Amino acid sequence: MQAWLFLRAMGRFESTMFARTRYSQPKMVAIGVVGCFSLAIYYPVWAFLFPQPYENLPLRLACSATFLPLALLPWWPRRFRAWLPSYWYLAMTIALPFFVGYMTLRNATPAWLMTHMAAVMLLMMLFDVASFLLVFTVGSIFATIAFLLSPAAHLHVAPMLEYIPLLLFAMVGGAVCSVSSSMAEQSRLDALTAASNNIAHELRTPLGSLRIAAKAVGRFMPDLIRSHRLAESEGLPVPELREQNLHALERSVGVMEREVTYANTIIDMLLLAARPIGEVPLHPLSARECVEQALRRYPYGSRAERDRIMLSPTGDFTLMGAESLFVHVLFNLLRNALFHTGRAGKGEIGIYIEPGETSNRIRVYDSGPGIPPDVLPRIFNRFYSYSSEGHEGGVTGLGIGLAFSLAAMEHMGGGIVCHSNWGEFTEFTLDFPLPDTGDTQ
Repeated sequence: MQAWLFLRAMGRFESTMFARTRYSQPKMVAIGVVGCFSLAIYYPVWAFLFPQPYENLPLRLACSATFLPLALLPWWPRRFRAWLPSYWYLAMTIALPFFVGYMTLRNATPAWLMTHMAAVMLLMMLFDVASFLLVFTVGSIFATIAFLLSPAAHLHVAPMLEYIPLLLFAMVGGAVCSVSSSMAEQSRLDALTAASNNIAHELRTPLGSLRIAAKAVGRFMPDLIRSHRLAESEGLPVPELREQNLHALERSVGVMEREVTYANTIIDMLLLAARPIGEVPLHPLSARECVEQALRRYPYGSRAERDRIMLSPTGDFTLMGAESLFVHVLFNLLRNALFHTGRAGKGEIGIYIEPGETSNRIRVYDSGPGIPPDVLPRIFNRFYSYSSEGHEGGVTGLGIGLAFSLAAMEHMGGGIVCHSNWGEFTEFTLDFPLPDTGDTQ
């Protein structure tokens, strides 16, 4: 149990680390260029123009080099981008709390004390409170160890004792401001969610009217077309309509109804994603019946889309779940698979229901373009979408579909994982506990 809690805490921290890195990413190139040159350029300033008691050119150049990969970020190979959050934290730890902390301990002059304070303020702007404490603590510990191991190192007690209260005040004040910023961000998120819910509800009425109008048109359109053809055959003076135009009119009714159904499905998914999942009760369900229902209800854009999906002919099991949650999880997976295979112009989609001895599984496999390796570890992060990373041809979305799917699967006592080879395939696996081990509500 303790190992599970530790892994879960590390997973949450890793997600937080990625989120903070993502917010800082637009500035990373500028930070890399400034950091790389400033650490090197300040050597003659502190060594000759305003001489300090201690300088170390090799250490300064080594720390300066840690900024170079950030300056070259646009040229990183895609397979290395998954390591960007870890490298960002490592570079900031080495360049700011370690290097600046070590030089401050060696000099303890007003110039270095102010530099250390500026470094602390910069760290608090770049990281959340927990990440700042981690980076600052780790960097400071290594700076202290390096100081203690340095030959002829002498601690300047009086200046450091005077500096510590100012440092603590700055850190506490920065933490309070950071918490206030997080609260403001959460308030904006709540307001956005409420506004989205109101908009979604308001759209129900015009969509319902459009569906009624489409049904009325569909009811009388065949009679009107037959009347027009009959009038033409009798030589009556009616406007000329080509045969392809008449066929387009016949198809337009189905297009309107299909688009209305699709819009209502998206609204249902958004509203369900905004609802606290913990309030949804669970009941015994047949996996095959739920999958078949999802395939029947999904608003396909065309017959060709439906034909790209193949359901395994055998396999079924009982799961403890909520039909609405399970169906919309499948909707999210189908929507993503259809979009990517359609954009790539290739790929089939297979759904496999596989009972097991220790757990039951449903696999959604597509032979489309796959997911890039730098994107794959983040796809279940809330509000993360491929398009927000600025990749060409990315998915346009809010980044809530897969996050909702993960939360829904965890509520039903199961889990969801994704395996993908870029350029080859993508496979989502839904794991369900056996009925006697599943949670009930």
